[in-house]
Amino acid sequence: MTNPPKRTKTGRMLAVLVAVSLLAAACASDPSDSAADELPPDTAEPTTATSAGDAEPDPDVADAAGAGTDDDPASAPDEPAAEDLSEETPSSAEPGTDEADTAVTAAALRQFGECDAVLSYVQEHAAQAVGPWGLGGDFGFDEALEEGAIAVDTQADGGFGPLQPGVDYSTSNVQEAGIDEPHVLKTDGRRIVVASENRVHVVDVTGPAPVLVATVDVGDHWISNLLLHGDRVLVFASQWDVIVPFAEPGGTDSGIGPTSSWGPTTGIVEIDLSGATPHVTRRLDIEGDYVGARLTDGVLRLVTRSRPRAIPWAVPETADLAAQERATGANRDLIASTTVDDWLPRFALSDASGSATAGGRLVACDSVWVPPHYAGPGTLSVTTIDISSDGLDGPMDTSSIMSDGSTVYASPEHLYVTTTRWHDWRLEPAGPGDGAPVETEVHMFDTTGRATSNYVGSASVIGTVLNQYSMSEHEDHLRIATTTAPVWQPWRTEGGPESESFVTMFALSTEGLSEVGQVGGLGIGERIFAVRYLGDIAAVVTFRQVDPLYLLDLSDPSAPAVRGELKITGYSAYLHPLGDDLLLGVGQEATDEGFTVGTQVSLFDIADLDRPERIAQWTAPGGHSQVEFNALAFLHWQPSNLAVLPLNQHPFDDSGNEPPFLGAVALDTAGTELTERARLSHADPPLRKCRESREIIVRPDGTEQPGPWERYCWFDTDWQAQVTASAVVGDRLYLASHKALESVSLESLERVALLRWTR
Repeated sequence: MTNPPKRTKTGRMLAVLVAVSLLAAACASDPSDSAADELPPDTAEPTTATSAGDAEPDPDVADAAGAGTDDDPASAPDEPAAEDLSEETPSSAEPGTDEADTAVTAAALRQFGECDAVLSYVQEHAAQAVGPWGLGGDFGFDEALEEGAIAVDTQADGGFGPLQPGVDYSTSNVQEAGIDEPHVLKTDGRRIVVASENRVHVVDVTGPAPVLVATVDVGDHWISNLLLHGDRVLVFASQWDVIVPFAEPGGTDSGIGPTSSWGPTTGIVEIDLSGATPHVTRRLDIEGDYVGARLTDGVLRLVTRSRPRAIPWAVPETADLAAQERATGANRDLIASTTVDDWLPRFALSDASGSATAGGRLVACDSVWVPPHYAGPGTLSVTTIDISSDGLDGPMDTSSIMSDGSTVYASPEHLYVTTTRWHDWRLEPAGPGDGAPVETEVHMFDTTGRATSNYVGSASVIGTVLNQYSMSEHEDHLRIATTTAPVWQPWRTEGGPESESFVTMFALSTEGLSEVGQVGGLGIGERIFAVRYLGDIAAVVTFRQVDPLYLLDLSDPSAPAVRGELKITGYSAYLHPLGDDLLLGVGQEATDEGFTVGTQVSLFDIADLDRPERIAQWTAPGGHSQVEFNALAFLHWQPSNLAVLPLNQHPFDDSGNEPPFLGAVALDTAGTELTERARLSHADPPLRKCRESREIIVRPDGTEQPGPWERYCWFDTDWQAQVTASAVVGDRLYLASHKALESVSLESLERVALLRWTR
């Protein structure tokens, strides 16, 4: 195997810049499924996680022995590539027929047994997909939620007794009880930890007023969210960064093969709160984009997605076709010279001083799985770390899929990651059928153990998901809501007869997922804006011009059915159960033509599934709330019947006489009414600015005719004062922004103290 010619740093950077600028015009093409049929017979059987309707094994996965690369250190030299641990039921339908397409509703992934198999697979498919600008980019649209208690350390300390979440203090508005999700604010009832820009503020809230204990700066990383477990804070601070190659265990080289390269890096900073001064103790960096994370009983599960970024792709010298063909050929040669470490993500763990203590390949080759169809050169990884004893230095394990990923949902026993399977329009101009919709693939992992997240199985479902609330696990079934759209217009909002929404039911087993029921016909010509599962009931909101709220009966998984429908103007983007058959919706009010006009909070009575009613409504014209796209920003404190949501309101007033509002609104949810109790803001009184101008007409003879003076006025907006999160501790309501932490009396909703962040 010959190595490609070395490139200078300047040349490599130029190649990157050119590739980025031309990426929109150069998309990598997926090889057709028929290509696999031309490969030689299998030389080793891959391990297969089976599901109902398994496809035949992919020859690409098995035909990998003798690729000529180093084996995974975890694999014995003489062991076979993989062992077939399952019984597959072959389909009698001919591949490519309607019968076969109908039968394959669940897509089993197959496990690589050694690094040679991984390398052979990616080289075979990447060589077909590569173009003059490499393998293209990854411009997926991400997602950017049931109230419950999270697992916390309730051991008494500092002279205080145990505090009970949900009684003594509020917890984050997570989707599933006991499964914590990263957010900008966390509390254990004694302290509040707030993420703001590139800093973490630790505040003591045991006294009458909040006291800033420390501010920890994480450098040039912009913090997205954080988690709190006992005396440990995990700060998610991703950036574009370099992971320096690190020697594999037992290796003699100073690196693992690929050179250092810039790219998206998921960073987690660990902060120790046990001492008098909170401080950084460790940092974990993983190549790739952050997709999601969950924390259950001290076990962190982190989902990332990565693409090979250390391959110095060739780019055309000119725009002519011959130059592009030369670049494509050079890139195929580059692919042939790669090693497995060029394709799999790396990690680095460092101590407080920044010195690396561990690192290398993130996933062992025998923990890599591949779908039955090629899904691109990317890798979706689920990394499990038990942080209960040693934080980020605790036991770590990773399972990976050669695929993409965008949405994460976690139940008490499983973690699900979805990705949208795209059809290459150059190979399938209208998809597998005229106007065929896209499909969502769901990958399921078993999370019952503390040390691992084991891949169980996968399934595909028609359409795309909105967010994590589109999924729910209940009584050994996964329910998933999707919306269909044409292959070439997956996010169209104008609707049409071809768009439709479904709720599909999958039975769970040790072998994976199998479809058992489906109900469709929801919101013809519309798309889903909100979903909430309430036991055997599902509430689904679709929207185009009006908001149909559908209530579905899912008590019989084999025959889910629509029970009731309510049509109102506007829509709800987040649904929250209040108990007593009441459902709260936060979204936008709209005109009869479908134009949104401001924040709307609706209270629905769903006691009669056949006849849901809206019994109360609150609106803020010109308003928008983070809750519409981030359910963690919502707080419902049941003991006080109080709902708190961030609100930015810009009145429809062209004169500029009415100032905007940036802050939060507190609503009383007692009974069957919605009453505004208070508006809370960290913004200073806004400055009103005006500019005057007039038109002057200059005649041909040079004389001027001044027109009337016109005045345009506006208010300066204090964007730092936007409320990002809220929490209740004792008899206080706390509101956080990038500017301050406010303490408010829970009874009167009047300010008690304002703690401003210092820089």
